[in-house]
Amino acid sequence: MTSEVVFKGKTVAQAIQKACQQLEIKEENIRYEVVTEGSAGIFGIVGAKKAQISVFIQEKQADSDLHQRDSSSEASRAADEDTASVDLSEPARIGQEALGKIAGGITDGTNVLTRDEGRRIQYQIEVGKAGVLIGKRGQTLEAIQYLVEKVVNRRSRERVRVSIDVVGYLAKKRKNLETLAEKTAKKAKKNGRSATVGQLNAHDRRIVHLALKDDLEVTTKSVGRGYLRKLVVMPKKRRNNSQKGRQRPN
Repeated sequence: MTSEVVFKGKTVAQAIQKACQQLEIKEENIRYEVVTEGSAGIFGIVGAKKAQISVFIQEKQADSDLHQRDSSSEASRAADEDTASVDLSEPARIGQEALGKIAGGITDGTNVLTRDEGRRIQYQIEVGKAGVLIGKRGQTLEAIQYLVEKVVNRRSRERVRVSIDVVGYLAKKRKNLETLAEKTAKKAKKNGRSATVGQLNAHDRRIVHLALKDDLEVTTKSVGRGYLRKLVVMPKKRRNNSQKGRQRPN
């Protein structure tokens, strides 16, 4: 079973270092996803934000000490799940209204359906000309989703994630990414060296991370900066019996 633990720092590098120290994992073996990058703000004071990463942990490989260190994080996640039951009807309505105007301004005959799940609002757009809203490699849809999420969170106390789909495009894309993740992992294990998945946005990188989270023979890591980054799938080094007896599993 895999759990997800959040670490923060002034920079992504500091957040990674903190995760490695607390979890006693070498940096080359850590599996993480960058949630937000740190920003200094104005004069290093106003608007400063910490970097945040999500680290994926194989719980069955952790020892009792690791579980004790993770207890506070587990409690934090449980608290987040409790707050996930908040009423999202008003943010969902605001987002639906904004999405309707954006989609309707791009093409005619659009209809927006809404469903909220925890702290995520899902919108489904029904339209005849789906390609216009999806755009090349889904870039138009990503831009629309970004704008609607900004509108929704502008009036929400808790961070609300927004997902927008058009005639099942996201489900097909997820399946393709999961297939790509499996092929890349297979290549990395066969050749015994890292294999790279091309430029992906944060949402798509997360799909690949999660697709391989239970594969004990590989680890994944995002590299680069900016909106689009490469995702590297690395085979884990095999240990002989004597090493296993002396070292703690990651």
